[in-house]
Amino acid sequence: MEELVFEREAAAEYDRAFAHVTRYFMPFVLRAARVARGMRVLDIAAGTGLSAEAALFAVGPTGHVTAADVSPAMAEKARERLGEARNASVLVEDAQTLSFSDETFDAVVCNLGLMFFPEPARGLSEFVGCFVQAGGRQCR
Repeated sequence: MEELVFEREAAAEYDRAFAHVTRYFMPFVLRAARVARGMRVLDIAAGTGLSAEAALFAVGPTGHVTAADVSPAMAEKARERLGEARNASVLVEDAQTLSFSDETFDAVVCNLGLMFFPEPARGLSEFVGCFVQAGGRQCR
């Protein structure tokens, strides 16, 4: 029960504590990931959806953003933030054991999340399998 209370408190306070950092870094993250209009983007460790919201603007109405976080409380906040966007979805996912098929996304972004993974290298290997590399090659 104590963990659940902490999770809800963390979700409620995340924006106050980290929104300014996320908003500063996201243009750089999106540029580094070469996110462009029409792309399918996975935002891992999405938190309250700040990064997914920025990615939505980058992909435009023809793209799609999937926000995924291991915390149901964070995912709920992301759903609230992304509202009625028809080209966005929010899922509860463990980034170290993603349920997506290979080559589901054109880009994968993770802003301020990797340091929380128990096994960061395992998470990174999951990311790689989820996106299509140039030329359509499978990443794994």
